[in-house]
Amino acid sequence: MVSIIENQRVSKRRQTSRTRHNNKSAGFNSEFMNQFRQKPISHKKIKGRPKPLFNSPKPVLRPLFTAIKGFKITLSSIATAALIAGTIIFAIAALNWEEFSIKMPEFHLSDNTSAEQQTIQYAATGISSILPPINIQEEQTPPDVKTDDPHGILVAFEWRQHRVQRGESVSVIAQKFGVSIGAVIASNEIRNARRLQEGAVLRIPNIDGIPYQIKKGDSLSRIAASFNVPLEVILDVNDIKSDVIKAGETIFIPGARMNDIDLRLSLGDLFMYPLHSRFITSYYGIRKDPKTGILQHHTGVDFRANTGTTVMATLDGVVEVVAENWLYGKYIIISHGNGYKTLYAHLNSFNVKEKDRVARGRKIGEVGNTGYSTGPHLHFEIWDRNNRRVNPLELLN
Repeated sequence: MVSIIENQRVSKRRQTSRTRHNNKSAGFNSEFMNQFRQKPISHKKIKGRPKPLFNSPKPVLRPLFTAIKGFKITLSSIATAALIAGTIIFAIAALNWEEFSIKMPEFHLSDNTSAEQQTIQYAATGISSILPPINIQEEQTPPDVKTDDPHGILVAFEWRQHRVQRGESVSVIAQKFGVSIGAVIASNEIRNARRLQEGAVLRIPNIDGIPYQIKKGDSLSRIAASFNVPLEVILDVNDIKSDVIKAGETIFIPGARMNDIDLRLSLGDLFMYPLHSRFITSYYGIRKDPKTGILQHHTGVDFRANTGTTVMATLDGVVEVVAENWLYGKYIIISHGNGYKTLYAHLNSFNVKEKDRVARGRKIGEVGNTGYSTGPHLHFEIWDRNNRRVNPLELLN
């Protein structure tokens, strides 16, 4: 390294000529630089040019430096300063500077304020660069809404009345009032939604949910846990002041739903037909006895079918009885989880035994002509949760 430094020669740099252009450049020859050479443009003296405002070539005032947010503006004359000052005064007058300010919101957000409320309140400041504009009038709280409810049940609960119009169904009414089908059915104890009578007056809750009749041994905490609804919500909606409740009373459970079996039962979509054939020879109700001719109450429906025809379970359940007697002949009783039971009589044979769990549509036996019968057929009955026989055709789908 020392030898390299010693061998270097340093010569004095030549001064550039005042009369001749120095065309030498690092890495470029004279021909290349001639392409960029330009002749100076001569300026002719313009007649009538306005005289300077001041005879002195130097400004009378020292340069005035004004700092505005980090920017410096140099004012070189009184005229320039006056022009800028006038511009500023005009701008202030146009903008009404006294009222030009961002007002901070007067509210204070607590830790318990919901994110939605914070968003609405923040948008109320008018700062549109962060949030899109929100119509505050549409966000105002209706007069029947509670503002201190931490569980989201904002509307004060009340019952409304509706008179059924011609052609209306439960689903249409539920959609009209913005509640579930189960809310309409449970609130009016509708057993068969397909037979809704015109002119009937229904009570409709203004919030979705179902009524619940308190049973012996119930407690509010147990009811809240079973429906997965906060206890405070049940207390507020029903205006309950104490934990003392009585059996037989009815309370409203907001947000609750009917169980699937009861809902399908009311809609007539619960029980399927026990036979593929639906040829009915005798209906439910008063009829003449086929042997004696005496008027008697027929407790079920008779389906005509050939001996050996498959008989199916109309709903999931557990086989409770597999037996035979003089009246029903060979018969099966199936118990369903919703308290309902079905009976299949005059069978030729069995395909299940007691305590068997069966699914809807499974084969349980075959049509026969056993017991008090005049020919091969299936006698079918449905018992409700009160152990009373009901018309099967109102529940079969």
